[in-house]
Amino acid sequence: MKYQAIKEYTDLPEKPIRVEKGEQLTWTEQSDPLGDWPNWVYCQGRDKAGWVPKQILRLEGDSAFVEADYFAHEHLLVVGDELLAQYELNGWIWCEHLNRNGELGWAPLNHLKVVS
Repeated sequence: MKYQAIKEYTDLPEKPIRVEKGEQLTWTEQSDPLGDWPNWVYCQGRDKAGWVPKQILRLEGDSAFVEADYFAHEHLLVVGDELLAQYELNGWIWCEHLNRNGELGWAPLNHLKVVS
């Protein structure tokens, strides 16, 4: 599905978290299940911290065991940018940024509209 940015997005993480299957992290917070961004867990590991989708974690106590690779790279969006979605997760799409040579990353759905 193709999307177009209808709102600017500039709130990119300074150092996006990257986790790998089999990794063990510590988690400290979960997003509001009734809010705009449900199913995200704030995790920390050696030299990394950030929000990770709950669907790829097994939570035990304050430990989070990673069950799939994940990279939190987000797209900077300017109104009119075009994106080609690969899949949707927790209010975001993993997509190809057509205005930036097909760069892959996340974009928030509440900043986009479907164009085809």
